[in-house]
Amino acid sequence: MKQGEKWLLFTWICFLIWLYLIITSFYACSNGWSVANIEVTPSDSIDISYLIIVDQDSVSHWYEYDIEMGDNYCYKHHIWEDVRKKSE
Repeated sequence: MKQGEKWLLFTWICFLIWLYLIITSFYACSNGWSVANIEVTPSDSIDISYLIIVDQDSVSHWYEYDIEMGDNYCYKHHIWEDVRKKSE
């Protein structure tokens, strides 16, 4: 293979790689997130704030803000827990 042919082959390979990168960047990128080809919009997001309570053993528990005495769901441990107010 002559020097000119090597240069031409190198130039074509670089051009094809450049063209591939340009095409994939236009089709692969989107303005938002997608999961399993389903676009996720801000209206799909749920904003949940938790009330974090640390017990006497320094274990933190995450509850909804409307906590009640008795059974409450702990979002950190994924179980129902009996919550009682400590008497002072």
